[in-house]
Amino acid sequence: MENIDERAREGRLRVLISAYACGPVSEPEASAGWQVATAAARTHNVWVITRPRFREAIEAALSTDAALRGRLHVAYLDLPPGVVRRKRRGVDLYWYYPLWQRALGRRARSLHDVVRFDVAHHVTFANDWMPCGLTALRGVPLVWGPVGGSSTLPIPRLSRWLGVRGTLTELVRSLTTTLLRRLWATPIAKRASLIVAQNPDVARMFRPLNDAVVVEPNACLEDLPARAASSVQPRHAVFAGRLLAWKGAAIAIEALARPQAADWTLTIFGDGYERRRLERLRSRLGLDDRVVFAGHRPRAEVLDAIAHAAAFVFPSMHDQAGWVAAEASSMGCPVVCLPLGGPPLLAGDNAYIADLGGDLPGAVAHQLVAAAAAGGRPHDRWSADRLPDLVAGWYRRASSTTSRRSIRVLETFGPPKATTNPYIAQLHSSLMAAPGLTTLTFDYRTALLGRYDVVHAHWPELMVDGHRAVGRAARRTLAALTVLRWRVTRTPVVRTLHNVERPQGISGFDHVVLSGIDRATTLDIALNDLTPTRGGVPQVVIPHGHYRDWFAAQDSSPRMAGRVGYVGLIRRYKGVEDLVEAFKAWDRAGVSLHIAGKPSSSELLDGLQAAAASDDRISIDARFLDEADFVTAISTSELIVLPYRHMHNSGTALAALSLDRPVLVPDNAVNRALADECGPGWVHTFEDEITAGDIERAWIGSRERGARPDLSRREWAAAGAQHRHAFERAVGGHRPRTGS
Repeated sequence: MENIDERAREGRLRVLISAYACGPVSEPEASAGWQVATAAARTHNVWVITRPRFREAIEAALSTDAALRGRLHVAYLDLPPGVVRRKRRGVDLYWYYPLWQRALGRRARSLHDVVRFDVAHHVTFANDWMPCGLTALRGVPLVWGPVGGSSTLPIPRLSRWLGVRGTLTELVRSLTTTLLRRLWATPIAKRASLIVAQNPDVARMFRPLNDAVVVEPNACLEDLPARAASSVQPRHAVFAGRLLAWKGAAIAIEALARPQAADWTLTIFGDGYERRRLERLRSRLGLDDRVVFAGHRPRAEVLDAIAHAAAFVFPSMHDQAGWVAAEASSMGCPVVCLPLGGPPLLAGDNAYIADLGGDLPGAVAHQLVAAAAAGGRPHDRWSADRLPDLVAGWYRRASSTTSRRSIRVLETFGPPKATTNPYIAQLHSSLMAAPGLTTLTFDYRTALLGRYDVVHAHWPELMVDGHRAVGRAARRTLAALTVLRWRVTRTPVVRTLHNVERPQGISGFDHVVLSGIDRATTLDIALNDLTPTRGGVPQVVIPHGHYRDWFAAQDSSPRMAGRVGYVGLIRRYKGVEDLVEAFKAWDRAGVSLHIAGKPSSSELLDGLQAAAASDDRISIDARFLDEADFVTAISTSELIVLPYRHMHNSGTALAALSLDRPVLVPDNAVNRALADECGPGWVHTFEDEITAGDIERAWIGSRERGARPDLSRREWAAAGAQHRHAFERAVGGHRPRTGS
């Protein structure tokens, strides 16, 4: 069967394009969608999902081009007629469009079941605070864009020209789009194989989330009028655009009142709610004879006026693109604009950018004079002819297995320190060294407000743990909020299964939080081949790494003849009391038992000391062991005994084996597999409760062993790449489960 890379090299990928607006019509968004679709169809097999309102124009175009008709397939999608009838005003787009994208996701999945797409491309509308239905195609590389919407403006600085209504509108817009961007854009950006940004503002917004970002506006220009220097009207400027506060026509009018532009005239094309305010401003400044409002006019008439103007003035405050700036520049008309949004990029070498500091209208007037003096140079930078190669390059990059972006991983452990579990410290080093991973350690500020693609959970019960009541309550609250964020934003959780069962004695609230983490989990990492799967959660196996390299820097103390050791935290379930009783019954000369580790309670320590008091062969070092003491406690022993009442994985057993000390552990399938892996004489087992006979058999059996246990499957060098593959699978895999 062909793979994606083979089809990419041959230039015939199967591409699905989502275009809410798409057709050979005069509307800029629809025209852009059609240009991208037809460009893609030059070298690929393309399917487009768009709305029925473009059917007539599309079918007319396809009827005259048999080659295009064979490569471009169109599916028309709209919501039920009753819903469509409720869409009466422009503002209705903001509820209608998300519903349409949801329906598109369902249609895309059904098409994918038949066609098996290699690449999906969301083209129009591509605002970064609106949803993308193509994210429903899990595992299909996604190109998102050209996407705009992230352009921001300094509202306090520009409020004078925005007016009261415009300022309030921008404040509401900023708040609303920020929230929607968090809801929709962040997951889309993480999911995308390639983000095509309309302008540098958008690129800056998404690069922290995704390294695969390119800047390319969706401008596709054809049939522009010629501009002859002899026909240019000196000291005449044109503004074109909707008369909304943020379009900046008020700044253009005020610029003509500055001394530098005292002999300039201005024609304003467009209509909108600002017109009356702008007309009053014109009269107040005494510019009635120099500023003309032409209203809404046909595109050809507007372009002809720009072709004859000395400069095109376009002080828009947050246009994500602004095709008219590209049109003016392409004709060779210089463009005066602000350093905001897409116009500076679209105007290119013909851009004259006014400084936002100081007298802004004066800066615009200064740039008008400079633009007229220098003139402009025509170019074809935004020609539709550039698109076939450009789009093909996007698809190659998105579908390439070598162009994977960096994945941001939030680990549920804090920054490693001297007392950190060596497994965690080595895992952290391995992840930090792995290409394509950005690893974040845990704190609640990052967990609640930070940007990351996937969560990697270890011992999730520690998120709700705390020694004091106040601290425990605070941690539980923060943990609940964090899990809620993961659920709402659909952030996948990958869990390493250090333990199969939840700890005993936790509260009902803690169970609720842990259940929330379980529901957010999309992939489990097992540390051995025998870990059972959990309720349908997919599972991969990444063996627990050894500690040989970690302990290499420590001085290894010589064995003490006859010493049996227990090392690690002393808890009830670890059965250290059972070990004391079994050792007391062990009748062998010259042996001793050394217990080293911090007890979980004073009561447990008192019981151990009382039990050991009758046997002077037993010593207890009841304190937290730093790393050097931990290594000493293992290396001075001839046999390490871990008498756990239940065990699934044991880092201490691997630590002992890494220091070339045999171990006695509970009998189960995991430990039997570990015994087979390490070779004869290294791993010994006992059934049920440990006895003196178990210790005797392990003592004798450990005399027949090789020089070192075989731990070759547990090299840390491979662990980073294995974890990256797991995180990549989780990010592109199934949605978190909604059931319990």
